Amino acid sequence: MFERPSVRRTMRLACTAAEEIAGCAVRAAYVASQGRLVRYSGKEDRRLDHLVEARGGTSGAIGGDGAWRFALFFRGTGKVRGAFALEAAGEPSRASVRLLLALAEPTGAALAAAELIDRERRQARELRRLGKVNESSTLAMAATIVQLNAQQQIRDEIVAAARSGNGEGQIVETVSRITRRSIVLQDSFGNELVYAGVADPTAPAGRTTAAGNLSTADRSTSGWRRTTISSRGETLGVFGIYDPEDTRSEDDRFAVEYASGTIAVELAHRRNVAEVELRLGRDLADDLVSGGEVVDALARAEALHFDLGGLHRAMLVTWETPTPNGVDVSAAVRYQLTVMHIPSLISRRPEATLAVVADGHDLSRLYEGLSAALTSVRGTIGIGGRCEARDLPRSYAEARRALRIRVESRQPLGLTNHDDLGLLRILDTSDEGARLERFIGEWLGPLVEYDHLHHSELVRTLTVYLDSGGNYDRTAAELVIHRSTLRYRLRRIREVGERDLSDPESRLNLHVAVRARAALADQLR
Repeated sequence: MFERPSVRRTMRLACTAAEEIAGCAVRAAYVASQGRLVRYSGKEDRRLDHLVEARGGTSGAIGGDGAWRFALFFRGTGKVRGAFALEAAGEPSRASVRLLLALAEPTGAALAAAELIDRERRQARELRRLGKVNESSTLAMAATIVQLNAQQQIRDEIVAAARSGNGEGQIVETVSRITRRSIVLQDSFGNELVYAGVADPTAPAGRTTAAGNLSTADRSTSGWRRTTISSRGETLGVFGIYDPEDTRSEDDRFAVEYASGTIAVELAHRRNVAEVELRLGRDLADDLVSGGEVVDALARAEALHFDLGGLHRAMLVTWETPTPNGVDVSAAVRYQLTVMHIPSLISRRPEATLAVVADGHDLSRLYEGLSAALTSVRGTIGIGGRCEARDLPRSYAEARRALRIRVESRQPLGLTNHDDLGLLRILDTSDEGARLERFIGEWLGPLVEYDHLHHSELVRTLTVYLDSGGNYDRTAAELVIHRSTLRYRLRRIREVGERDLSDPESRLNLHVAVRARAALADQLR
């Protein structure tokens, strides 16, 4: 498709490939023209045209009379470049559908390249026509031809670089050599993938630090001009060229645009491979927390290079969606755990992102890292207790409890580890704390009401007294009162609360009540 890019050749190759991949027929082909799809081939069918148009540029099944029909859209440089209306007697396998979606990536890029070439050829033909009318246009036409030849050479060099074993690294080196400028390729989080510098005193002295995060950087102050690399509406990376004065030539701009489209194919292919591995990891994580067979899980984990032999924790992450920078929450969790060198299995759940992580790592910085990656602090993390693989359902339940307690606290944003919950770990809050509040009211209600009406400190006195093991001297010293005052307060506690402080069972229930009340009043502050 990229050796001699043309709409006809690209559509023919894509049609043949679609038929071989899924055994389906191309009922209609469409190409983009002036911002909308127009029929390129196939028998006229207005209903089919409307069905394809209704998909809004998103590949997926369309209505059919008993047969399987599918709209496959081709995107290049962030725009819809064409589409196929496919038809088969029966629905192809999921693997075949994934291959069809993968076919759409290079097809869209090739159509975009063909459009560039056609546009340049139209310009060249127009200049030739004007040259016959006006002699003065000859020089302009010659310059355009020179530019076309130069851009053809640029295309040839970038295609040759893409065919090398180094992929996008060689492409970046080639564009840097063509433009004689520093070039950087970053992923969607702003991490440097490839950097190629030039011996220029105006070029940045550093590497990643000089470019910063181009996905959020200010173009006018950083000196870097960025081109977003995307596929199916998802940002895959950013292509940056250092040009503080914005003096790039048309050839420079063409090289960057063509290279970005070529790299999009490379990154999309890598993303497709990674998605298969992530799908397997997601299924394994779901099975582990739901009590799946551990023996089977060990073999599946080994295939994913994840060690289930040690201790692990279940973790749940919720965040505001959509995020301000458009980054997927699950992708950010995976990225941050990778940066922290924490082995993990990630799964998306309707209510949160699930992660099974290896124990023995410091997770206290995870919330700050995710806040930076998502450019938002509006998130909550719940971490379960450590356990072996067969006990991950328990750790998952603890992570849900830790997440719920954090969300219902005075400060719902942040990270809560089940190990740090203290007394709340053994208190049942499944009914949102209603039973716990009834228990506290039963044992402390009269004392709390008395303190409120008389501005006294009976509850605090009882708490210190019980925490001191019933020792008068330590209690009086802690409260900074005389022993006689303490005896008076304890007598009032017996009278108002109608509880016998000498009864072991009453002392136990009162101690649990004051501790629970203090924990709920100061929940996670």
